[in-house]
Order: sequence, then structure tokens, then C-alpha cells
Amino acid sequence: GMMPSNTKAAQRNDVNYVGSFSGAMAQSPSDSSVDEMLPGDLETARLFGKRVAEVAERFKA
Repeated sequence: GMMPSNTKAAQRNDVNYVGSFSGAMAQSPSDSSVDEMLPGDLETARLFGKRVAEVAERFKA
């Protein structure tokens, strides 16, 4: 799986910054719009979706 970006040097836009192991997570201020999602959260979701698709393909066979 994907390790969290939980080091002191981590930046908020790093992939898997929130560090969830149960699925894709994102964190945004409550007053932000959907257009203001952080690039790291979007990349985390993309990579999670890719991993789910790869696992599903293995089970399909």
C-alpha cells in the first residue's frame, strides 16, 4: 500500500498527506469550493483508483 507522508519535511500537497489506510481521504477548509481541492489529495485519489483497478483486474482472472 501507500505509506503516509507523515514526516516533518512533508508538505500539505504531498501524496497521502492525511495518511489514511482505509481508502482515499481529502481534507479541505469548510468554506472552500470543489475547485480548491489540493493537488496532493487529487493525486492520492488517482493513485488509489489505479490500485483498486489493478486489484480488481487480478480477481477478475
